[in-house]
Amino acid sequence: MTESATIYTGDAGTLSAELRRKILAGEYRHDERLPAERSLAQQFGCSRGTVRSAMEKLEELKLIERRVGSGTFVNHHATADETEIANITSPLELIDVRMGMEPQIARLAVINATALNLGKLESALLELEKLSSDGTPESFTVADQSFHLALAECTGNALMIWLCQHIHDVRSHRQWSSMKDKILQPTQIDIYNKQHRQMYEAIVSRDIDTAESVTIEHLDTARNDLIGASR
Repeated sequence: MTESATIYTGDAGTLSAELRRKILAGEYRHDERLPAERSLAQQFGCSRGTVRSAMEKLEELKLIERRVGSGTFVNHHATADETEIANITSPLELIDVRMGMEPQIARLAVINATALNLGKLESALLELEKLSSDGTPESFTVADQSFHLALAECTGNALMIWLCQHIHDVRSHRQWSSMKDKILQPTQIDIYNKQHRQMYEAIVSRDIDTAESVTIEHLDTARNDLIGASR
């Protein structure tokens, strides 16, 4: 595969968003070995530490896998059906699906989350909160997906985790991409992160009612923002 020139000016979150875009667009194909950290650092004009952090985010999203002694490989194979669904599903339709699923994720997370799950969820939350003041829409989107995937992992339900991952893959389609720059401004990111914090605290305190209600509030906020951005 021939690499195209890339202008990179961001942090690890922005780099992981760019690499994620390439993976979901098929520029890096399923089971293809990614360039070494040194090569990626040269290509994007950043440090190897930045590349390493970006790779960790992609690994959390299950988009890559590290094979000891062999390197890092793409772990995403979009079928024709998945691509078609992603292209024809509107952002509001996606919110409708999330509304039917994520309150139940919150409920199961309260019941089933282990200490290890909660530690991972807290790390994802702290990464989101760090982006409130200095993040980009792209880096926030990746961190947001890491948080919600960590939340799904708290359920201990493999099918729920799989469904959550595929829902987030649909969020990469062009309709969302055209809106996120309008929506994900610092003030709105701060609102989302206050809700993320409330969700986390409800799960840690094993408060099912609050976890569900805050999740619904969070999705209602996202719905209203999408409606406003489409006008």
